Amino acid sequence: MSVGDYVYLYVSDERRVRFKTQVVAENCDRQDDKYWQEDAKGTTLYDPTYKLEYRDEYKGNELDDTILREHGFNGGGSILNPNYKNTELLDYIESVFSKKGYGHIIDDIVPQDKSRELVRKIIPILIRWAKQGLTTRTYDDLTKELGYERYSGIGKQLGYVDDVFKRLEELTQEKIPTLNALVKSKSTMLPSPGFSYVYTSYDDMTESEKKIFVMGLNKEAIEYEHWDWVLSTLGLTPSTIDTKASETAIRSGKFYGTGGEGEEHKKLKEYVYNHPEILGIKDVKERDLEHILLSGDRLDVYLVLNDGSKIAVEIKPSTSPDADVLRGLFQCVKYKTILDAEDKIHGEKANNSTILVIGGELSSENRKVQEVLGITVIENVKI
Repeated sequence: MSVGDYVYLYVSDERRVRFKTQVVAENCDRQDDKYWQEDAKGTTLYDPTYKLEYRDEYKGNELDDTILREHGFNGGGSILNPNYKNTELLDYIESVFSKKGYGHIIDDIVPQDKSRELVRKIIPILIRWAKQGLTTRTYDDLTKELGYERYSGIGKQLGYVDDVFKRLEELTQEKIPTLNALVKSKSTMLPSPGFSYVYTSYDDMTESEKKIFVMGLNKEAIEYEHWDWVLSTLGLTPSTIDTKASETAIRSGKFYGTGGEGEEHKKLKEYVYNHPEILGIKDVKERDLEHILLSGDRLDVYLVLNDGSKIAVEIKPSTSPDADVLRGLFQCVKYKTILDAEDKIHGEKANNSTILVIGGELSSENRKVQEVLGITVIENVKI
């Protein structure tokens, strides 16, 4: 054997290959003297040895003795004699390990089929939240993303998620941050008391201590760079925001509803202009329709508050297709950036915001986009 070689270990009492190891050092001194019944120094038992490190474990039945024989394994003779030249056998063993990954961990940890299904859905959702920096999601938000209006048993599945990560850490020696702190109670914006399953000291903390502790855990989750590895290693599909159809429509210029400015759009603009209180705004000093930014963009409604801050309001009528609403979300991102830039060149403090007003409701996918971008949206505005 040489450093870098993979070595598969056959477990005699189970009659199957179970472990995959790798040679990391050679010509090592043996360090198991205390287990010998007599002094073996000077004998072949004390010859320099190889150091193997654990790489993987397989618990299925595809590497059982009877199946290995179909690929050239020869029982006891194969155990005593190296099989490095038996390429058919080695290729078969490696193919089993390669396709396995660590997907079995969820099956090993989670006892019920329904819970396994939920855990396989929860982990990708939480990983997406971490990658998008979403730290104010609630148990209700997670429940809805799973397709339920109401689901009371989610705490148990979140406990299984932690168990899965700890087992994956144990097998791979990769430190994986917890994702459970991303999910919070709507009333306290902190994880529920059940979070003590993840960190036993959690319930003994004061509320301020919990906030600092959870903030630190979420920072670790957001900054962790190997979430894609976790997904692939567990055999899970990433959770994504499916806006492909809308993106295609926007990039092709086919994102409008009825075309041009419809009657509803015009009336909505005028209504918001005359009644900014529907936006929760009362201290308006100035207002404008079709206000032109220095980028040449036109704002549907432009408001200047008494404190000098500005608000750009983008209007989408109920006839707007999802693509146009998605475009409106990104317009809000652009408008805030431009308003801030205008303030900076004028030597003013930039303290501006944007609001998207729609005559209908956000689609589930656009709502996910809205949450990621942090855009304020007023829905179902009627005139």
